[in-house]
Amino acid sequence: MALTEGQAQIGSLVLGPGTPYELLSEVNPWNRAVRAGQGGERAWGDGSWSGAEWAEQIVVPLQIYVEAATGGEWLALHQQLLAAFAPSHTDVDLRFVWGGTEYLMRGRPRMVEPDVTAIASGWSVTKAAFVALDPAIYSGVEHTATLRLPVTGGGLTVPMTLPAAVTATVTAGRVNITNAGTKPTSLRLRAYGPVPEPRISLVTPAGTAMIRYWSTLWSYQWLEIDTASRTVYLNGEASRRGQVTVEGLGWPVLPPGTCELAYDSPVYNSGTRLDVAWRDAWH
Repeated sequence: MALTEGQAQIGSLVLGPGTPYELLSEVNPWNRAVRAGQGGERAWGDGSWSGAEWAEQIVVPLQIYVEAATGGEWLALHQQLLAAFAPSHTDVDLRFVWGGTEYLMRGRPRMVEPDVTAIASGWSVTKAAFVALDPAIYSGVEHTATLRLPVTGGGLTVPMTLPAAVTATVTAGRVNITNAGTKPTSLRLRAYGPVPEPRISLVTPAGTAMIRYWSTLWSYQWLEIDTASRTVYLNGEASRRGQVTVEGLGWPVLPPGTCELAYDSPVYNSGTRLDVAWRDAWH
């Protein structure tokens, strides 16, 4: 279900206008704090020094007015709220609409604290919290593209025209991808066999970042790469991190703006393809 202005969603539970869960304050994911990895006084001079700095995790407080006709109905609504904010062994998405655009943050639900004074009458003001362990704000829409290996002949690269899904762009070997945000964003890559030693390169203004897999993907295999967690899995299970080298700028992350993504192999095979997915990201 598409969210509307003022609504938020945690897991499958929608909060805000049109629901029994009225948000008494706007979802505020914009507060920022910084942690410095190193710092201190300069023993040899005036002032102080600071090393690498990173953004802290973000706590998003939510104040929710839960309204029902009876205490029993309130309890059913509260149980749904508890289920949405239950402990999780994986990150949960917090989605919200701001200015007509849907955004997403990733983290863990943390607190549900109802004021039980009036629950017999069927309502409460409940405090809740979501901790965004990754402080970046992402586009609610995920972008996708699909690449095939380039066809070379006489030293020239020849484009291939292929059927394309509505949500994907199909090219031969090269495609321009855009991060409309202000913060570099990670890529999720999936290469399908058969293909020997596939190479994936991201050409940025600062240089080229390339991942090279030093083995063959057969027709029943795929290689899944997450440049955020820096993991490499064969068929979604077996780690192949040791069979991958990262060259140039390191793990490919898409900076703000448009860059070229390339898919290559020493040997051409029409059966292989590379799927890439990413989201715009903001600080």
